[in-house]
Amino acid sequence: MKPEKTNPPQVASFGGPSTCEGPDESGKLPDRVQRYGKARNRARQMVQHLQQVQQVSHPDERRRKAVVRLADCGEYLCFHHYYTVGKVRLTMASFCKQHLICPLCAIRRGAKSLKAYLDRFEVIRAEQPVLKPYMVTFTVKNGDDLAERFDHLHESLKVLHRRRRQWFTKGRGWTEAAKAAGAVWSYELTNTGKGWHPHVHAIWLCEEAPNQASLRAEWERITGDSFMVDVRPIQQDDPAEGFSEVFKYAVKFAGLSLQHNVEAWETLRGRRMLGSFGAFRGVEVPEELTDEPLDGLPYVELFYRYAEGAGYTLKHAHKRLGSREGASEPPRERTVREPSGSTNGPPGLSCNPPPTSPPSGAPQSGGEADP
Repeated sequence: MKPEKTNPPQVASFGGPSTCEGPDESGKLPDRVQRYGKARNRARQMVQHLQQVQQVSHPDERRRKAVVRLADCGEYLCFHHYYTVGKVRLTMASFCKQHLICPLCAIRRGAKSLKAYLDRFEVIRAEQPVLKPYMVTFTVKNGDDLAERFDHLHESLKVLHRRRRQWFTKGRGWTEAAKAAGAVWSYELTNTGKGWHPHVHAIWLCEEAPNQASLRAEWERITGDSFMVDVRPIQQDDPAEGFSEVFKYAVKFAGLSLQHNVEAWETLRGRRMLGSFGAFRGVEVPEELTDEPLDGLPYVELFYRYAEGAGYTLKHAHKRLGSREGASEPPRERTVREPSGSTNGPPGLSCNPPPTSPPSGAPQSGGEADP
């Protein structure tokens, strides 16, 4: 028996351009919860698919552990609605941190990466206003062997970056990449039935715009099979939209069929999918996937639990005072490793306090899960 085939969802169903932004305005909470519900539904489909794969192929211990962690990921979400300032933060949740097969963790990872690099960009822009961001996309020819195509793209990009270093250290071998004072990039994959199509989305910070024609000629000499390079400026007044194209790479895995998603995960797990050099080097992305709380402000605690076929449903809303400095707080995040065996919430959080009315606009449910 072969694993059941399932059509992949469109990436836009997980949030479109705002997928990685993690907006914290209270008015956007309904959309945010619905987006997380769709991501959780996709993760449930992945669990079922991996279980089928285990039944029809040689059992794999890493795959089994991945199923265990994925099955419990996102079972609950706890938001703090800071009603005096109109902000909402995701302060407690369970995460598996397997972003290549878990869209929920991919969304949260993307949001953390986006914020970290946007913060660095603002510092760079203040210190070096002559530097402008450009989106530079590199592709290679499609192929059936994902590992071979990915390695080809990866090695070709290394050659380009090595030429840049040689220009700065030895003063020879001009390359368009030398125009970049800093860069951050990610690897992305698609497969629409015409083979694997790996490509790179990069943000280059340049004083002078990269010459697309020259870069295409250089890229074709390096790859031997592709001249496709696209260069376009990123809007200065709203850099988040351009930057998000780089940091939602992991969410794009959910746009693959389940079969292709598993193949990509098994081929690429452990590989670095995000890189940087120059002015962007050294940016630290927090490992924790929850949001930072707003200390000292009163809030309403909104506790959601996922239900099959219904998405996330609000279980309680409880008004609380702001935390005092030094006060004990319950754990904000639980990394899923083994079956919890519990239907309760995270440690330190009561799941059944006397209910109160949720703040205006708070969603009662995350909406219907995708069929």
